[in-house]
Amino acid sequence: MSRVLLAAVATTVAALASAFVVPSASAATAPEALLFLGVTYSDADPAGPRTVHGFLTCAPEGGLHRDPVAACAELAAAGGNVGATDVENPGVACPMIYAPVTVRAFGWYAGAPISHTTTYGNSCVFAASTGPVWHI
Repeated sequence: MSRVLLAAVATTVAALASAFVVPSASAATAPEALLFLGVTYSDADPAGPRTVHGFLTCAPEGGLHRDPVAACAELAAAGGNVGATDVENPGVACPMIYAPVTVRAFGWYAGAPISHTTTYGNSCVFAASTGPVWHI
């Protein structure tokens, strides 16, 4: 059932995203970035299965995001490459329990399409490896 729901959400979000895509004549008013974000925790996660959704706009910073200013700064530093926003945090020791957390992002950055998916071993690894972009 969750795949059907995810497909329905993706279709709806894609339709909504098209409302933000502006023809080149009005490109000056389009945001620098428009990303739809999702974090899916597996049923093996201690807090149970769930999916958290959000979206981020940059220039202007906003959307349904806890800290769009920091997220946009991180995304800009990575040149819009969502996969390059992962951080190394060697001071964190995570349990070796497999409870996958999958992150997905799709949208646009500087006019270029973005589609990104990564799976982390568990929520501890996810929290230790990601920065503000995924704090939705």
